Amino acid sequence: MGNILTSCTVSGFCAGLTLLAGIAHAVQGIRDPAGCKELNLPQWFMTCAGLWMTGSGALWFYDKYIGFLFMASSMGGAAAAAASSYRPIGEPGIFLSTAVLAAMAYATPSLPLTDKKYAASCFSMWIFGIMAVYFLAKPKTGPRWAKRG
Repeated sequence: MGNILTSCTVSGFCAGLTLLAGIAHAVQGIRDPAGCKELNLPQWFMTCAGLWMTGSGALWFYDKYIGFLFMASSMGGAAAAAASSYRPIGEPGIFLSTAVLAAMAYATPSLPLTDKKYAASCFSMWIFGIMAVYFLAKPKTGPRWAKRG
């Protein structure tokens, strides 16, 4: 019982943290243009990403199997946004978002991570989150290989 309680607590904390951070980011996108500029993100994208994170956290509580896929996309996007912000190279968000996802994967034994299709889907959703930042939020300032024209 102790191990199950601990693993549920860790995963639930991570999902709840993402849900609350999503609400904060959505509000920041609506009410704080300077904060969005500091992160090098347009306001509309910050709001949409915050709503996506909120939904991802809530979906994990409803269905861990599907919710983890959406959590992977949220954490991929969070890592990409942190990496491309105007903050110093030592931005902890890159590592924290990835650590949150890893903690959830480790602490949720019901996830079929040994299934190759599910693991590939998780990785694909993580990449989806990264690409969303580079192609939607930063089409002109993304990596060189992603520049258009």
